[in-house]
Amino acid sequence: MLNFLRLSNKNAYIATYSKEYVYPQMKKILFIISMYSISISVNAQYDPSAINYGFVVIKSSGFDSEVGIGARIEYAPNCFTTYMAEYNRLFSVGGDDPPDGYNELALGVNLILFNWYPTTITAGFGYIGNDSSIFDDFAEEALIGLTTGDITHGVQIKLRALHQISIPVHIFAELNIKSLGNKFHTFLIGFNYDFEATP
Repeated sequence: MLNFLRLSNKNAYIATYSKEYVYPQMKKILFIISMYSISISVNAQYDPSAINYGFVVIKSSGFDSEVGIGARIEYAPNCFTTYMAEYNRLFSVGGDDPPDGYNELALGVNLILFNWYPTTITAGFGYIGNDSSIFDDFAEEALIGLTTGDITHGVQIKLRALHQISIPVHIFAELNIKSLGNKFHTFLIGFNYDFEATP
């Protein structure tokens, strides 16, 4: 509410606002400034149209001695979305686990959940396919699984913590929960690099 105060011995007035009017307006302005600052920090994580190449080491939840390596390519068309294509090779190192390894191909999309620059938490989902020979032995554990020939198809949920250590380099830890059953869940540690990033 607008009030007027008369200056002593003068025919001049000063406009003032009551507390009931000022505080809600200040809260609105503070909210707008906060949202603008958050959007800038979220947008700062990725450059639009960035293409990243990465490598990972993998630990499978299926067997104690099952590990793997992998390569991936990521494309970020905007600051919030990342499309991924990845190839992984899992194999057994010693132990009594099945000696034959398998190949895995995944396609998916990740979105930003939280961003505390330079660290970002992302989550996504996508397609997963592999040529494992043991799926039939554990098929009853699968939530979604379809076999065509030697290939088993399913879906996965991906949770990732990504940390930027320099302009072109990110390191990350990632958990992949797969519909094919507990034997196929994986934990990954890796890095990716953007060859076109400029400091």
